[in-house]
Amino acid sequence: MTIIRRITRRAAVSCVAATLLAGCSTIDTSSAGNSGSTPADDSTEYTAQLESATAEFPTEFAGPTVPVAAPADAKVAVITCYSILSGCVSPATAVQTAGETLGWDVRVFDGGGSADTQISQMLNAISWGADIILNIAIDPNAVQDGLRAAQTAGIPVGAGSNGIDTPNPVTPTAPDRLGYAFDVAPDYAALGAKAGEWITADSAGAANVVVYSDQTFPSVLALQDGLLSQLAECDGCTVSDPQYFTGDQVSQVLPQSVVSYLRSNPETDYVFMPYDPAAAAVVPALQQAGYGEVKVIGVLGSQENLSFVREGRVQVADAAYDNTYMGYALIDQSVRTLTEQPLADPHGESLPFVVLDESNVPAEGSDWQASYEYASVFEKLWQG
Repeated sequence: MTIIRRITRRAAVSCVAATLLAGCSTIDTSSAGNSGSTPADDSTEYTAQLESATAEFPTEFAGPTVPVAAPADAKVAVITCYSILSGCVSPATAVQTAGETLGWDVRVFDGGGSADTQISQMLNAISWGADIILNIAIDPNAVQDGLRAAQTAGIPVGAGSNGIDTPNPVTPTAPDRLGYAFDVAPDYAALGAKAGEWITADSAGAANVVVYSDQTFPSVLALQDGLLSQLAECDGCTVSDPQYFTGDQVSQVLPQSVVSYLRSNPETDYVFMPYDPAAAAVVPALQQAGYGEVKVIGVLGSQENLSFVREGRVQVADAAYDNTYMGYALIDQSVRTLTEQPLADPHGESLPFVVLDESNVPAEGSDWQASYEYASVFEKLWQG
């Protein structure tokens, strides 16, 4: 496997820098433990970088400001990618909560983790009489039959968490394919940059990172771009070529692949996983194989993974975003779509995000949410 080694002036004088900052000794990840909240080097540079990575963005409500009067009644169908995954369920639950404030009828359909089931549920939503369909983390290319059926029925279809709409790069739709009316998602590249910032700071600029990725998700690729761009600025870091896998390999193939990689590359001390279900599969495999001191970073903010972070069990950080806010933003864009008003721009509505480690991980059983109040702001906007 190809390893990209970035050898720079900082690397050449690393012993001199270490003498000034840490006694010219190598970083001992076993003594540092898996706290993930204190950089191995306590210099001002890395402390500030760690504080930046773990600070929520934005720091105050930066969503839509143009009011729009919501219809008195609407039927909203929310189709999850797979209802056993918290990252699919949390936004759907928030859509229900936000929709109830308007007196709307919101029904959640389980996409079952397969395109066939997701299409079937879109057809069920049409039969139910949905006024709008919202797909959570479902690739539009995989559900073209469902989109065509919705188009024929005159039902708009929006989405969340795909990363194919602003502020992310807009994925063009082929002439013979249908897309979504909007996709609400965080700025994945910026979130990836925060994750890279965290790794740099936690390692005091000396991380050896293997980056795992899944090419089937545009959101993952956008996040990967931000992560790798940020790590490229870490002169003393070593970063692998991305190691690609697919969703159907998560439960069995991926854990063994990561263990094999670490056996062949024992100097690796950070493992980046592009979404939490993958990290959740890898963590116990690493523990069982004796790699409990390797530091795993995930993405999504799933409760199981936040428990790992809280307990210091291999996963030490998680690049998370506010799924409750996503639900409110999905309802907001739905209001604008159903009333034929311009969408809020960017279509992600400045969805808040953060890197969580032991210093700021939420309490057991809680999803991460932005510190500022936003539900009442949205509700006031919908009064017109």
